[in-house]
Amino acid sequence: MQSQTWLESYYGGQVTASSQDFSKMDASDYYTKNSTTGAITVNSGATKVATVTTTTTETDKGVAKKDGLALGLYLVVETKAPDKVTSPADPFLVSVPMTRIADNDTTNKLTDWIYDVHVYPKNSTTYGQVTIEKKGYTGGGTGVALEGVQFKLQKQNGADWTDITANDSNGSTYNLTTDINGKITIAGLSQGEYRIFEDAYSNTSANKGYILDAEYHTFTVQKDGKIQVDGNVSANATIQVANHRPDMKKEVYNGTEWKQDAQYGVGDTVPYKITIEVPKNIDKLSTFTVTDTPTGLKDNVGSIKIKDNTTALMSGTDYTVAAEGTDGFKIAFKLDSATVKAYAGHTVTITYNAVVKDTAAVGGNGNSNNAKLEYTNKINTHDSSAAPSTNTIEDSAVMYSFGIKVVKTAENGTTALPGVVFDLYREAKTGETPIVNAETVKKAGLDSTKSWILVKSGLTTDASGIIDTSDSNNATNYTHGLANGDYYLVETKTVKGYNLLTKPVEVKLNVTATTTWQKTNVYDASGNLVKHGTVTSTTFTNANGDATKTELAVAKVVNRKGFTLPVTGGFGTLLFSGIGVLLVLAGVGVLFSLKKKSNRA
Repeated sequence: MQSQTWLESYYGGQVTASSQDFSKMDASDYYTKNSTTGAITVNSGATKVATVTTTTTETDKGVAKKDGLALGLYLVVETKAPDKVTSPADPFLVSVPMTRIADNDTTNKLTDWIYDVHVYPKNSTTYGQVTIEKKGYTGGGTGVALEGVQFKLQKQNGADWTDITANDSNGSTYNLTTDINGKITIAGLSQGEYRIFEDAYSNTSANKGYILDAEYHTFTVQKDGKIQVDGNVSANATIQVANHRPDMKKEVYNGTEWKQDAQYGVGDTVPYKITIEVPKNIDKLSTFTVTDTPTGLKDNVGSIKIKDNTTALMSGTDYTVAAEGTDGFKIAFKLDSATVKAYAGHTVTITYNAVVKDTAAVGGNGNSNNAKLEYTNKINTHDSSAAPSTNTIEDSAVMYSFGIKVVKTAENGTTALPGVVFDLYREAKTGETPIVNAETVKKAGLDSTKSWILVKSGLTTDASGIIDTSDSNNATNYTHGLANGDYYLVETKTVKGYNLLTKPVEVKLNVTATTTWQKTNVYDASGNLVKHGTVTSTTFTNANGDATKTELAVAKVVNRKGFTLPVTGGFGTLLFSGIGVLLVLAGVGVLFSLKKKSNRA
């Protein structure tokens, strides 16, 4: 503390007896500064009077106030600054009181003192900026921008991490949700240690089928505002953040290629294939299962094979198979298997066979067989109390069966013939065991150079002269569904007065099914992707189809009446017998006449 006389001399630039020029006094005379660290050391002899801190309230934000100071000359040293401050203010001198600053209209009267002193030291600030770029990867495919993914930003504060929600330079609130390009630009970051992660409580990415990954991505904002990420320093760093997901497709073999629909008949063996795009982070998942639930078929569990382009998985070692319902199966991949882990980012196929049951639907929307892939949808979550959750992807392939309709009439083409009986045959397929012997083939009039299957015997026309093999209400005629191909009707019994057909009637069953599937990339309320979950409609095209049931091939068969033969024991029989006797007697007479002529000679 100095006397008023001393302060008057200081502000007046006067020199005391000690020859000190107060007008040239400088704060640096009272401290030293480390040129490397910038640390301030106050010269010995100085006494610390008080420590004051700027407030954070909006009304006087950034103000540090100290009342009741004694008169004197004080050295003010900034000892702590916010992270955004890169260059603290140099120490400065403040006198209490101090005189007013002179202007052009008045003189600087040394007696006009100010006791409430305000000073405005300046800090240098530098801010950093980072860009988060979010991409989604399906299996081993190329990344695509993910819009709408929410993140949290935190800054290290000692041993704790604090949520950062606003720009430190202007106070504006951050929007930490990725834009249409999958990006978030975060500016106004003061120096310090940061981490950003996908919000574990957000369902946005899960709604797209991607696995929510709350892994921490750390970075440092340096004093100069540059960003350090993974040892690399740049002015505006971009941090790549990836999401992964699997995909699945189910197909059926139609005889020439794998498609989503095919036609088969009851008893046929149907090859199926499920193709899976394995996510790159499968080693982090806790659930990865495939469930197959057929309709109208029964899966052959023993035929299951799983492999990528080079390596096959081993049942029991790499996966387990269990029955699902009465006809399906469930495959659970063992995620601790080294082979399964090596499948990360690969395309894997599951192939198996199923047999068409006699309960398979004929026509309609066919027999849609569903496969479901279930997988973990959240990893690296920071809430230990959160229950495990999964997503599913579903896909289907449909198997169609068809039928034959026989319309039996008299030769006028309109009179129905009920009670006519047929047997239905088809040629045996390659590898199929014939069940018709040679004698039966010859009797039926079939080609004896071929092998044959008896599809159904005893097909009988109803009161309208109709046989409908797709009519499940008529056990006599129901064939449980037929595949496309050539069939032969052999008539074994006809109506009295009509002749049996002399040869089989060929029926060509060639139906084309046009399927309308549920729209691709439809999500349910839980965020599950249902890719082709349901057949919504089917249209059948058939050159010789029925007008109302186009899944049927129509065969119009005509029977004709035979000649009316005489009845045994009737008048016609006696007449013909008499004529025969007369002819015999006439012949005998001729012989005797010839003999007499010979004797005369």
